[in-house]
Amino acid sequence: MAVVKKKTSYQAPALEKGLDILEYLSTQSESRTQVEIAQALGRNPSELYRMLACLEEREYIAKGESGNGYRLTLRLFHLSHRQHTATLLRKAAHIPMEALAEETGQACHLTFQHGTSLIVMMERMPARRVCLSVGEGSVFPISLTASGKVLLSRMSEEIAHQTLEDDPEYTRRSKADRQRILNDISEARKNGFLVQESELTEGTTDIAVPIGIDGSGTSAVLGVSYLNTAKGADTLRQTYLKSALLHAEEINRNLGVIR
Repeated sequence: MAVVKKKTSYQAPALEKGLDILEYLSTQSESRTQVEIAQALGRNPSELYRMLACLEEREYIAKGESGNGYRLTLRLFHLSHRQHTATLLRKAAHIPMEALAEETGQACHLTFQHGTSLIVMMERMPARRVCLSVGEGSVFPISLTASGKVLLSRMSEEIAHQTLEDDPEYTRRSKADRQRILNDISEARKNGFLVQESELTEGTTDIAVPIGIDGSGTSAVLGVSYLNTAKGADTLRQTYLKSALLHAEEINRNLGVIR
């Protein structure tokens, strides 16, 4: 049975073709071949070749067990689930992060993993003072940041190892540098947090504390970055860490997480 398409004011043929494929496969309990999909959509099989290849490469569809057809993967489910958990994290972290920013006089940020990268989901700034801002939406290599190392420390050793091996910023480093990164991850695993000088911004110290449930969509890191040139930086280090740990606990309580 062909998929019935509604008429729209705007045309995007390639996008519509891809959506038609996904919508059709979502109604099928078994894998469908390129010819079967084309027949159901009222299209020529050759029209679908590039789109099927693209959807498979992006992991929205996959070959069936026989290797002769395509089936829908859970990628769309994971994307929608990520959106839900991102909203949950923002709500849980909003007030604690504002309090942390005001207490320390420093910006604080919430980051999560995306492949071998770290993405800043949320940032809160203090009402006064000049401070170091990271910026929402910023992307960093997971292996070169304190927050990334904390996330790696919460993974199983096997998954952490594979993540590092997939990270070009890690694999291109010298053996000594790679060992130093592994030592940092071990320290984060032992202490439950990490405080270190930034590898990406000279003269900056990064504090990273984990929040959420490891291995879930709520797994993230609360971070504070500040300039080492700040007056009394050594004393502030302990003050900032204590405050970050306190508000990380508050975020976890808001998420219903008990550590």
